[in-house]
Amino acid sequence: MKAHGFIFILVLCGSCGFQDASRDKSAQAEFHYKPARNYYSDRNIAMCQRELHTALSLDPNHAEAHHLKGFVLLGLKQYDQAVAEFEQTLRLKPDHYEARNNLGAALIALERFEEAIKVLTPLLSEPLYPTPAFAFGNVGYAYYRLKDMEKARQHLEMAVFLNPMFCVGYNNLGQVYKDMGRQEDAVTAFTKATKICPKYAEPYYHLGAIYQAAKKLSTASEFFQRCAELAEGTPLGNRCQARK
Repeated sequence: MKAHGFIFILVLCGSCGFQDASRDKSAQAEFHYKPARNYYSDRNIAMCQRELHTALSLDPNHAEAHHLKGFVLLGLKQYDQAVAEFEQTLRLKPDHYEARNNLGAALIALERFEEAIKVLTPLLSEPLYPTPAFAFGNVGYAYYRLKDMEKARQHLEMAVFLNPMFCVGYNNLGQVYKDMGRQEDAVTAFTKATKICPKYAEPYYHLGAIYQAAKKLSTASEFFQRCAELAEGTPLGNRCQARK
């Protein structure tokens, strides 16, 4: 993520003191935003939040600080607060495409699926957005949760077409195929997810469930075992452990 600078052209000397003070505050905010970004990369969330708080106290209009704060809150599963930060980012910088996608993701986490689709749809045809696969994937998953399987399929197929390494997209597409009764296509999608991301537990669970339903219990047990190992200590891992 990059911070963006603005150029102010001073016309009236009477505004010079205010302008210099404003510029100084922005510079100080940027001084705290940069280490916040580094702390986040190092997963030192407490220090990241501390620096972001200082940055936004100095410059409440620092769009990138609001975005990073929202991203941290999204990871902490504080979804309502994350939504507020992403919305503020977009008020300050309407073409912040990452913030729009992340706002959609937060709305999906809150099960506000129709709102998420409305927020994300502009990204699907935005030529300057560098990662459209994520937007297609999020829209597809929202349609899946709304049980509109055909639209979910269309968007998720486009997501993995745009990014053939999108393992979460393949996993979600597999769920759509499974619910549509297309079991062979589901197995192909889930298997693709495991090949791309071997340590991604969820597709192993779905493969186990498919093979268990087909009475191929030995194969099912292998997939559940792998899922249990990868997701040990989590609700998903416990489900896999119980079914293997």
